[in-house]
Amino acid sequence: MTTDLFGLLTRIRVSGAGTDLQRAAREQHLFPLVGLVIGLIAAVAAILLNGFLGEDKAIVSGAVLLVVLYLVTGILHTEGLADFADGAMASGTKERKREVMKDVHSGAAAIITVNLYLLLLFGLAVEICFRARDTTSIFPLPWGVVFALGFVLSEMAGKVAMNVVMYLGPSSHPGMGSLFVGEAKPDRLLISLAIAGAAAFLIAGYLFFIVYLGVVAGLVVTMLARKNFGGVSGDAFGAANEIGRLLTLLAWVLVF
Repeated sequence: MTTDLFGLLTRIRVSGAGTDLQRAAREQHLFPLVGLVIGLIAAVAAILLNGFLGEDKAIVSGAVLLVVLYLVTGILHTEGLADFADGAMASGTKERKREVMKDVHSGAAAIITVNLYLLLLFGLAVEICFRARDTTSIFPLPWGVVFALGFVLSEMAGKVAMNVVMYLGPSSHPGMGSLFVGEAKPDRLLISLAIAGAAAFLIAGYLFFIVYLGVVAGLVVTMLARKNFGGVSGDAFGAANEIGRLLTLLAWVLVF
């Protein structure tokens, strides 16, 4: 895995390295590994915050955790969610909707969608910080599973969602998105699903299936993108990542 993927999907930078989009597109099947790293950083942060601030300060911990998460990932995917919502809610033809989606100004749909998303994400972050160090034995793992590791599954699920959107396509217009759609192959999607599933199994035992909520998110976003824009784009990738992350965190909190 090259540094290009981290340069694309995170704020993590390696000195002297850039982001080769063509190479990143060819390595899209490794997206879940980047999610694994992001999730581990978030999980460790949640455990540390729980230890330093205690359960009674979980609201503060949740807020700090979101800051840490966005310092690592940046706002690219959340911006994609906002643009996607604006375009989908616009009236008119697919061409008109694409114009709205590419507009640099945020509309009411973007503002409401992002606020609701952040509210839900914050609530889930607070819950995870509150219970971060809780452990349980999950068959067939011989070790205890720490509640904070739900972040690992959610970040991998977000990347799986992006892979699904890239594979299903088609591109709505030429651009960065079309580059990744063009490089999406069946074997790359299968490798992505296998990596996410194997890592999730080692982390969560029989609860590994939660990571595949990323597939659900990818399917939903793809259908909406085809209906509204005639295909997918970089904004659809971002929306899929955020929705996949949120669905997976919610499922983890409900079933753990």
